[in-house]
Amino acid sequence: MNYVCSTVHTLDELRTLRDELVRVAELPGAASGVVQHPDWVEYEVVSRHDGTVPHVVVIRNGAGQVAGYVPMLAIDHTAGLDLAGRRVNLYRGAALRLLGSGVVASESERHAVELMASLQLAGDTGICVVRIQETDLPNRFAKALSGHGGFRTVAANLLDQVHWSIEPQASSESWLAGMGKKQRTDQLQRVGRAYRKLGGDAAMHVFDTADEMAEYCRLMNEVYARTWHHEDLPTDWEAPERVALFRRLADAGHLIGHVVVLDGRPLAYVHGYRIGGTYLVDDLGYDEEVAKVGIGSVAVFQAIRALIDRFPGERISFGYGDNQYKRLLSTRSEPCASLYVVRSTRATAGFHMYAPVRWLFRGLHRVRADLRARREG
Repeated sequence: MNYVCSTVHTLDELRTLRDELVRVAELPGAASGVVQHPDWVEYEVVSRHDGTVPHVVVIRNGAGQVAGYVPMLAIDHTAGLDLAGRRVNLYRGAALRLLGSGVVASESERHAVELMASLQLAGDTGICVVRIQETDLPNRFAKALSGHGGFRTVAANLLDQVHWSIEPQASSESWLAGMGKKQRTDQLQRVGRAYRKLGGDAAMHVFDTADEMAEYCRLMNEVYARTWHHEDLPTDWEAPERVALFRRLADAGHLIGHVVVLDGRPLAYVHGYRIGGTYLVDDLGYDEEVAKVGIGSVAVFQAIRALIDRFPGERISFGYGDNQYKRLLSTRSEPCASLYVVRSTRATAGFHMYAPVRWLFRGLHRVRADLRARREG
């Protein structure tokens, strides 16, 4: 079958194609996450004021239908390394940031879409750097792109990363049955203890409709400001662009949020997105004032149980990171990484530093781990 590529560079073009792109994005397994939905691509552009524009490669089949697409943003990017407390910039300039981990396409069309998209990008010599923020390994799109136009793949994370998930379960009971008896009993008892300590009308509330998003964002803004990560990543959950996006996503069944509320006060939350048979736990947090109650971990456990029973046979993803709750609740772990796919030019020569620094850093990390084990042993 013949395929034709084109590239979307403006919001007007993106909005014109929205419904065609949505049809593909919502196919089972087509998208790696909600960030690949065209509404999210639009939000990324309109919520920024730094010159970011869309760069979406669209592939049509011989019948003129959209077979797949690659959602990217054209950005000004700085790649660097932290060495001995100092930030060393390796590259600064134009880049494409891939939203998600690959192309958006059905499994039957994925190979053709990857091939056509990689040829399209390789043919544009102005493209030197493609950023893939987080992906399971190996990454098919990076491999396809590295085979054309002098591109090569560079791992940017200094230590190995792991992606944790819960494989499809028939029910929450079958999921719990896979845990050890002590672990299962402890998780169930912690729920009762936490709510007894909180008292009042403490309960978990679910927000998943467009009409509820204004209230949901208000509660999220209130509780997020009291979490430990607010200072590191300040977020305005009630920003008009965000509320509008959440309404569209909730209306399409893609957003499901859980908030523990006591006497009108939000105490903990589990925020995530569901698309193509996977629910991604995107963010979670709790009010630091009630940290000792353990409501944060209880809220995660409650939300996961409810999601499994509501959507049996679907996958739950926790993303990457070595948090204890991910190890505890997951049934599967896979290697993942942060990648750059770069064209060999003088401007991208700095990316060669990643490999030796990563080797040195991992060696030091192993030495520290051995010393710690000896002290504790």
